[in-house]
Amino acid sequence: MTFALYIVLAIALVYFISQRERKISPSADESATNPEKAVISGKNPTEIWKQVYETASMEEARQVRDRLESEKIPCILYEQGKKDIHGNLLKGIGIAVPASATERAQSSIVGMPV
Repeated sequence: MTFALYIVLAIALVYFISQRERKISPSADESATNPEKAVISGKNPTEIWKQVYETASMEEARQVRDRLESEKIPCILYEQGKKDIHGNLLKGIGIAVPASATERAQSSIVGMPV
């Protein structure tokens, strides 16, 4: 009788843990069937993004970001690592856009006043 109780408790514990993990992290199948859940703030996490600009100034990075967003080009700012694989210092702030918007973003950045 006690052994059967332990088995039932173990099964219940495994069941509740699996249910909790499903709530915390949505499955890839769910985001594939429902694109609205895959898009986070207008950014599709499965799309490849490319860096189009880098700078040492956060103010300059924000200006470029504002320019791209005003033209409806989604972008992200990210802090680069301290050094690249060759030991060269990086400038600091990178700006990336979806691969499909790379040309539009570069054209927009080139047209910005200096």
